Amino acid sequence: MTYPGAQAAHRLADALFLIGHDEFTGKPHVAVDRLECGLAGAALAELMFERRIVLDGAGIVAVDPRLWQEPLSDLLITEILRREGAHPVRLWIRYLRTQLNINERVGTRLVTAGVLRREQGKLLGRSVRWPATDPNQAASPRVRLTAMLMHRSPAELDPATLLLAALTDTVGLAPSVFDPQLSGRMRESRRFLPAQLDGLLAAVAGALDASTTTVRR
Repeated sequence: MTYPGAQAAHRLADALFLIGHDEFTGKPHVAVDRLECGLAGAALAELMFERRIVLDGAGIVAVDPRLWQEPLSDLLITEILRREGAHPVRLWIRYLRTQLNINERVGTRLVTAGVLRREQGKLLGRSVRWPATDPNQAASPRVRLTAMLMHRSPAELDPATLLLAALTDTVGLAPSVFDPQLSGRMRESRRFLPAQLDGLLAAVAGALDASTTTVRR
């Protein structure tokens, strides 16, 4: 798989991050732990689209060790190479959430790109916010995804758009950001994912279930 040109304006994790945050307040639309699971999956998908990793059974294997001078994806491929052999995708998603702080890293990538600014809460325990420097640019992934889902059937969508739609639905963003008709199309999009991307999405869903169980305990 190559990275589809239709997503060139925003990398997949960036697009999900922007959909997941209000462009004016910078607050997330869902619980941060849920969004983190989706961002971890999206960041791994970026490497899959670039043919730098593959899913081998239930695990991830690096197939291209070269660094592309993109800080986040180069960090991920370095971490994968450092741990030889295939490791389950769910473990990588948890590692990206808990050890690499994927939410902070994707947010920082968008700050560096000039799309967002980072605002630290002044009170102890107050969470970070990510308001947009240009609300129109920050809203563009949501606007594009809406247009694609409204005017094309899932069978006509490229793999990156299908995965973005499926991740948006899986982490629970659809009800708070999109209308019910589009939410239904997002759920339907999973049926059209290539096998490896469907396996990645299943791992995200599994990581979400584990996160929810941990919180309840």
